Amino acid sequence: MLMIGLWGFILLGTSIGQVANAATSDIPKVKNMSIEVLVNARRVAFPDVRPQIKNGNTLIPLRFVTDKLAGKLTLSGKNISIEKGDRLIAMTIGGTTATVNGETVTLDTPSVAVDGRTLVPLRFVSEALGEPVKWDSVNQYIWIGSTEVPKLEDVAKPVSIEPYLDLFKKGEYVLKFGNITYSQVRILRKDDFPIQFGKQIIYRIDYAQTSNGMEFLRTISDSKSEVGTNYYLLQKGQPLKYRGEIIRLRERVEQNSDLRIKYHQTIARIDEDMLGIKNYNKLKLKEIDYIGLNVDSDAAVFVKNEFME
Repeated sequence: MLMIGLWGFILLGTSIGQVANAATSDIPKVKNMSIEVLVNARRVAFPDVRPQIKNGNTLIPLRFVTDKLAGKLTLSGKNISIEKGDRLIAMTIGGTTATVNGETVTLDTPSVAVDGRTLVPLRFVSEALGEPVKWDSVNQYIWIGSTEVPKLEDVAKPVSIEPYLDLFKKGEYVLKFGNITYSQVRILRKDDFPIQFGKQIIYRIDYAQTSNGMEFLRTISDSKSEVGTNYYLLQKGQPLKYRGEIIRLRERVEQNSDLRIKYHQTIARIDEDMLGIKNYNKLKLKEIDYIGLNVDSDAAVFVKNEFME
């Protein structure tokens, strides 16, 4: 758990200033929330062609079949053959049927060619190769294989905090919890989520806005804590900025009672009250380098700010 200098006392309860600072009753929205494909609870990168949705079905590049599902691929003209163990799939680009071990199957969505890449129906191919597929509408995740979320320690190894000291104003960089002083940090990227932090899983963090342009970080987690996880905005050469959850905006997901959607606002009056920043309400998330997470860890936890991309 992360405490930093004089901010420690704020962590003892809900920050009234944070709750009262929400300048609008609008629920922040994520614009074009990305659909992510996870294999064994790890996000899959698609550097060339992103997955596409057609007729409610997800199409993925053929490379995914060989790289992530370990299928042996043969492509001859428009004919596609995929083999894994005792399973053999045959289909044709544009065709509405396929065969699995010789048995004909009708496809909801045919394979297509996009920008020189062949895309095939994800659920059909995955299940035909023996991999379970689960659609998660809350997180916009397509889970393939195991859904066991890895622990923080398995995702990011601790490194020296020395190279990151420019993220703190001089004299502010002593990170403490109780009698522990952090000399290390675990650096995360947006695409590293979902991650298990102690007893809490954070599934994803996204950039969100209200209708009048107020900026928030939107987090989906299974933590039911009444106080919520505290975040810190880290900017080179600037004071560390504490952000408590805006409790009144918290959403409970009806179709999954274990999940909560939580919001942390970019601007907060506490920056003026505690740091003397008069133009606190001019801060934009794009100016922030890292987001510090107050989570269970033997090292500080920073997430690189890629949320505007």
